[in-house]
Amino acid sequence: MSFITDIQLMMHGFGDCRRPLSETAAVIESIVHQQMTLFLHMATDVAEQRGTRIVGPEDILFVMRKDPIKLQRLVHYMGVRDLYQRTRTSTSGSSTGDIQDLNFETGGEVSRKKLCISFLQTIDQTGQYEPLYSSSLYDPVKAERAIRLDNMTQGMSCQRYKEYCEARKASFCPRLRVNKFREWLLGDESTEIKLTQLVLEMLNRLAYETVAQIVDLALLVKRDGTLHNSDLSRFRTPIAFNPDYPCVFIHQSGSLQEIGSGDDHGIGMDPITPAEVREAVRRYWANNSPLAPLSKVRAIDWKAYETRTEDIWTRFVNLILEAFT
Repeated sequence: MSFITDIQLMMHGFGDCRRPLSETAAVIESIVHQQMTLFLHMATDVAEQRGTRIVGPEDILFVMRKDPIKLQRLVHYMGVRDLYQRTRTSTSGSSTGDIQDLNFETGGEVSRKKLCISFLQTIDQTGQYEPLYSSSLYDPVKAERAIRLDNMTQGMSCQRYKEYCEARKASFCPRLRVNKFREWLLGDESTEIKLTQLVLEMLNRLAYETVAQIVDLALLVKRDGTLHNSDLSRFRTPIAFNPDYPCVFIHQSGSLQEIGSGDDHGIGMDPITPAEVREAVRRYWANNSPLAPLSKVRAIDWKAYETRTEDIWTRFVNLILEAFT
């Protein structure tokens, strides 16, 4: 069971070339499956603490509570699903039943977005989640992605743009047929973990966003590899260097500006490779270490970097101890 073809369409929709490499899609599929499995286990643990084996939307939201931007994206998506559901219901004249498992203990229909907001309000002690109810939190990643894709599509013919729009509709649950996605996600644990339709919709969106993030990072790696930066990021001090990957640095600024306006020009001309995806993931985890924003090292050996990190932590702890003694 594989989503390689669907992931290739998603990759193109997020800025890769017209025909992404199947081997790159296989690497992305493996990464997404690993991350979604880990996320689902965390949600399952939360559900068990509530005394149930059925993972609910509140468990998904609770795991994501520390990332307001991604929470806002998910809540917005739930609102779009509500609008789509109402449109289908008004067109067909009867409910399709997709929303029945939103019913929990309240009785009657409850919209997906309202259900998410109601739960967030119950755990919101300081009002930190209020801005995301109205999608008022600025999302720099989404804004930059929109600019990049707009630049990429400006020179497309009508036929190419139609093909691109079809790619943009790809997901792990086309038309929300979730059975294949459920089996792919759960594997041998399909009989142990119970997921509602709504939870599968949410996980489908999170998997889709994971592919988008991987493609964003891989395009940054590709841009650095071309050494043709159009902004000032190349003059900034890099914060990490990978000796196994030629001529690539992690810059503290990384807006992606060089996307060609033609059919298959610019960065989109060459497909993202598996090596670039692996390098992007390596950078992501290296850049999420506690001291990553403070690093000013241009090119280092990783063992030396780890040793230096331990030394910095030791000095930091000693300074704190001296302040209180």
